[in-house]
This record gives sequence, C-alpha cells and structure tokens, in this order.
Amino acid sequence: MPDLAQSLADILAAVQRPGGFHVAGSFDIHPPRLEVTGVGPIALPLLPVQAKALLRVAEQAPYGRGPETLVDTAVRRTWQVDGARVALTGQRWVADLAEVVERVRRGLAVAGTIEAQLYKLLIYDTGSFFVPHRDTEKAPGMFATLVIVLPCDYSGGELIIRHRGQEVRVNLHRDEPSEAAFAAFYADCLHEVLPIASGYRLALIYNLVRVGPGPLPQAPDYGAEQQRLVQLLGSWSTAAPDATPDKLVYALEHAYTPAEITFAALKGKDAAVAQCLIPAADAAGCDLHLALISVTESGWAEYAGGGRYSPEFEIGEVTETNWEIHDWCLPDDRRPVMDSLPFSADELSPADALADLDETEPEFSEATGNEGASFERSYQRAALVLWPRTRRAATLAAGGLGVSIPALLALVHRWEAAGATSGDPLWHEARSLAAAIRTGWPTDLSVRRQASNDGRMRDLFAIQLRLDDLEGCAEFIARHSADGAYGAADNTALALVLGHLPTGRAAELLSAVITANVGRLPGACAALLLRCTQSDDPARLAALQTPARALLDGFPDGHVAAPLPNWERPEPLTAAQVADAVNAFLRIDAAIAEQAVMRFLSLPAVYNLDGLLLPAALLLKEGGTDPEPAAVETLRRAVLAHLDARIALPLAPPPDWTRDAAIPCSCQHCQGLTRFLAAPTERVWLFKAGEIDRRHVADKVQRANADLALTTDKRGRPYTLVCTKNQASYERRVRQRALDLRHRERLGG
Repeated sequence: MPDLAQSLADILAAVQRPGGFHVAGSFDIHPPRLEVTGVGPIALPLLPVQAKALLRVAEQAPYGRGPETLVDTAVRRTWQVDGARVALTGQRWVADLAEVVERVRRGLAVAGTIEAQLYKLLIYDTGSFFVPHRDTEKAPGMFATLVIVLPCDYSGGELIIRHRGQEVRVNLHRDEPSEAAFAAFYADCLHEVLPIASGYRLALIYNLVRVGPGPLPQAPDYGAEQQRLVQLLGSWSTAAPDATPDKLVYALEHAYTPAEITFAALKGKDAAVAQCLIPAADAAGCDLHLALISVTESGWAEYAGGGRYSPEFEIGEVTETNWEIHDWCLPDDRRPVMDSLPFSADELSPADALADLDETEPEFSEATGNEGASFERSYQRAALVLWPRTRRAATLAAGGLGVSIPALLALVHRWEAAGATSGDPLWHEARSLAAAIRTGWPTDLSVRRQASNDGRMRDLFAIQLRLDDLEGCAEFIARHSADGAYGAADNTALALVLGHLPTGRAAELLSAVITANVGRLPGACAALLLRCTQSDDPARLAALQTPARALLDGFPDGHVAAPLPNWERPEPLTAAQVADAVNAFLRIDAAIAEQAVMRFLSLPAVYNLDGLLLPAALLLKEGGTDPEPAAVETLRRAVLAHLDARIALPLAPPPDWTRDAAIPCSCQHCQGLTRFLAAPTERVWLFKAGEIDRRHVADKVQRANADLALTTDKRGRPYTLVCTKNQASYERRVRQRALDLRHRERLGG
C-alpha cells in the first residue's frame, strides 16, 4: 500500500478550521436580578411556588411547521415567556454571560464578534418535552442557539443534538446551586428535549447573532476527509504487519505541557485534526491517543573556538538516540496508566515533522580526564498516536510491561463492563494481548526479577484467571517462573494458579519453580511450598514430595563453589521462613521434616541457634498442634539444651575493677590501655593526646567491646579521653539470662 504516514499527513493537511456543531459546559453563576412582568423578582435556585406563578403568566409554547406556527402538546409541551417581559440585571451577570458567549465562540470556531440576544424564558414542568426539530432564523444574522439552564431542582430533560450523522446527549442539570449549565448549537442541528421526570426546569434561550457583514458561520464539515481516513486506516488494519508500520505518530503544531495533554485543551488546527480523527479512527478499528513525544540525543562534540576559558563547541556525532511516547490521554480525556512506548522514524507523520529538532540548543560538557567533550539535547512535542486494534496486542507488548499490563487491565475492565461474556470479541482481544505479553516477557534476568517485585506477574495471572485462561498461566510458569522470573511477590498468584491445575501438573511446575529459584530465594520458595499445602486432599499433598525434596536439597549448606555477584547471592533466611519450611514438610511428609531439622542443627554456622532456630522453634511451638510432631520436638529440645547450658553458667558481678579485653594493638598507647584494664583498683584512665591518637584508642576499645565508657574532656590542649570502667558485660549477661528464662518457659522447658 502507499506510504501510510505520508497519506495520513496529506489527508489531514486539508483540515484547517477547528470547532464542532455544539458546545456545552457550566460556569459559576453570580445570581442576576431576574424579574418577569406579572410575577416580579424570581429567586434562584427556582422555588416551586415561583415556578407555578411563572406558569400562570406564561403561554403554551408553539412550534413551527413550514410557514405556520402551531400549538400541539403532542409535539411540544412547555411554556414560554417572551424575552421582552424578562429583565436580567446585575454587573456580575453581564460578565458571566460574556464569558459564556466567548467560550461558545471558541468552541464553535467562529471568527469575529458574536452577541447573544435574549429570545425566550422557557419553563418545563414534570412531563414537559420537545420532539426533534430545527430552529428557524429568528433575527438577522442568527446562526446558532444558546440555552442557559438556571439553578433549579429537576431531573430528566436531557438535550439531544444531532448533526450530519453525529449525536450528543447533554445533561444541563447541576446539583450545585451556585452553578449553571449551558449548551449552544448551530441552527441547522436537529435537537430535542427529553421529558422532564420531576421538578421544574428554567431555561434562558438566546439567539446567537453574528455582528457585522459577511456570511453566517457554519459548523465545519470534514465528511470527505473522514471518509478518506476511514478507508486509509481500514486498509491499514487489514494489511500484513510486515508491510506497514505498527503505529502512526502524527505530530501536532502547537506546544503543550504535560498538564495540557487533553483533547479538550487542543488549539486551532490541532483541535480540528483531533475532531476529524476521533470518529474516523473508531470507525476504522484503530486506537487513538493524544500524547507527548520526546527525542533525546547525545554524542561527542567538537571544539569550535572561543579560547581556553570560554570554549565553544558544536555537535560532532550523535551516538545515542532515544525516541519515546509518554503522558497518554484517551479521546474522553481519561489518562491511562501507561509507561513510555518507543517509536521510530518510519512511524512519524509527516516524515519531516521533527525537522526543527536541529534547531534545539544542545547542552555541551567540556572534556574531563580521558573523556572528550560531549553534548546532549532534548526535544518534546505533542502528537496523535494511532494503531490498528488488530495490532494492539503486538504494539503494546513491544512497549514493555509498564505499557502492556495496564492496557490489558483496562481492556478487561471494558470486557467486564460489557457483560464479561466468554468468547466475545473483547474476550478474544484480551486473551490475545495476554498471550503477546507472555511471549514478549523480558529475557534479561534482572528485568524479569524486577517485574516480579513490581507485581507484574501477579497482575498478569489475576487478569488471565478472570479471562479463564488457566493454560496461559501454566505456560508462563513453565516458561518464565521456572527460569528465574520469580520473586516472593509472586507466591499468592502462583499458589492460586497451581491450586486450579491437575495434581500432577501442579506438582511438576512447583518443583521446577523451586529448583530454579531456591538457591537465590530459599525463604520465598519455602513460603510458596507452604501455600501449596493448604489442600486437604491426601493425594495432592503426597504429590508434593518432589518439590519438598527440591526445597530441602536447595536450602543453604554453607558451601559456595565460587564468589557470586550481588544479584545471585541468596537472600538471608528468616526464622519465619524456616518455620514455613518445617510446616510445609510436616504437611507433606513427616520424615522430610525430621531430615530438615537435623540438617539445620548440623550446620550452626549457617543456621544460628539464637538468631534463627530459637525464634523458629518458638513459632513452631506456639503455632503447632498437639501432639507435637517429632521434627518440632527435636528442634525444641535442641534449643532448650542450648538455653540450659547458658543458664547454668555462673552469673555474678565482677569482684573488682579488673576487666577482660583483648586489645588488638600493641602500640604504646594501647599497651597503657591494656595495663589499665588489668588493674583491679583503677576505675578511670585519663589519656591526654592529640585527636588522631585519641581516635585510635577509642576505636580499639570499641572493637574489643571492652567494658569502658568513653567521654572527652575538652579543657586544655590537647583534649583528654576519659575511659571509665563499667559492668556492661555483666549487665548483658543479666539481660540474656532473663531472656533465656522467658524463652525456656515459652518452649515448655
């Protein structure tokens, strides 16, 4: 097919004037002084008693049919008061009305000056309506109608506006009494007012009139361009993926900040192009986003003169370029949570859209050390981004998990909102995107593990289960989780999926995951195995013996064949994880649990009694069953023996001021410190010396964990390090004794 990006640019080049066939909105109203002849002042919000008074002086509103003006309540049931009988005063009201008229002028894209001429005051009560009709020209220069609904309490009465096959539904009711709503539309638009369900609706009707000579404004009509766009984008949707770009990035003319990236904030031709593209993209089966595109370039720079103290540089060669799309916005101005998506030059429309990149001033960095001079420059612009829905899966998956997972979640929300029917187009589309995400899952190990830590795998599993795609989950486990793409954050989702799989398949996949990851994450694997033992099915528990032995065989044994990089080093086990492992083994096979406990006890350098096995024994004892399993009893008795041995040691305060400490230094200052520590009658030692020597002695005291309190006496020069003996070691033993007794009691000793 022809150059797609250029063809898109050629069609949109004809779209020049923005504006739609209608404008609607609200504004903070400063209540005017509203008076009606025969009634007097009208309070706002409108009171029911005054609404009834208005109905008494109003006349049944007619409608026009050809040259005739008729009254027929089957066509129009409402009441009107002629504008000549309505007085609206107040300086703030004049300003409010002027603001609304200006918003309408911009929204309808009318050049020049327009004014609003009050035509009627309409009162709708319950049941009032007006069937579809078009307004006639009621004043010279009239081209549109403005409706302002004043604060009043009602429901129903939505305004339907149709123009050239397009339709909008506008609700002009506002709950806030200080707010009024408005809608304006070209006079040739077909429109109707749906029945009022309850209450009273009070509306000011204005004729919008062009001021000055010239043709009357008309709504822009880009029907021909839209039809061409539908044909172009439709053929793109059905073309072979390798024959056309995956997406199109149409650069806009105006500059926008990230906060301004909304369709409602687009200006001039940008707004017109968006209005033309939105329905065309939808009709052709394409997704459309508004976004920012950023181009970052860096490389080396060349010296261009300027002297030693103010050197000048110029760009030498670009060595790195990064093109990204970010700050996404949908046509309804919702902002999807999506990361950046890369794009390439062949996706840019028109091809020379970034020609002014070369005008961007770079930032130069002078040469430092062995590095030459360098530069960096950044360029940013707004763009409309399209891709066929048939390629949505591949496009989003290629953008990375930060793009594809949120997009998949949004797609599933749409499917569920539409009724969550298995087998419908949205269901197939969501499963297709999930499959593309699985296929394109990161291959770099560190990125895969970060994805697990970020919960990306958990989110993917949750979505696939909602789509009844259990096989897709199993495929991911075999392909990725069992190949290092695993983290503790995955356990809940993994256990849920494995619980839905047949017994043999679940055990096989669990064994593969544990075997691949236990060396790095033994605690996480223990927690996963425990989660998978929650079944009461004996056959299912018996099938877990293989993954249980894989966990035990992979638990730390203190042997490291070679130094490991930081990212490959095992995460330290916690007492809770040791308890998880024992509990999991107990549910699967008591013999494996006993083997595990004996292994822990045989490796005190790896499984520290006080730091790991004692708190694990407490967890197992206090959360265990009666009778006590043999493995738990073995661990508990070993810990009790350790406590009893320490409790049996004599505990008494030192008889004198002699303090034991092995000072790891033999310099003259440390020799004096050693003599002081051995002296039975000396409690304080004053060491007057320079800062370096004082710091040296203090460091040796701290390294030896000596029973000394250190302070500095800053009177005189040099300062004096004051070393005072205390009973810190004895006090630590006292605290340890009390803790050992409490632990012994909790363990049933």
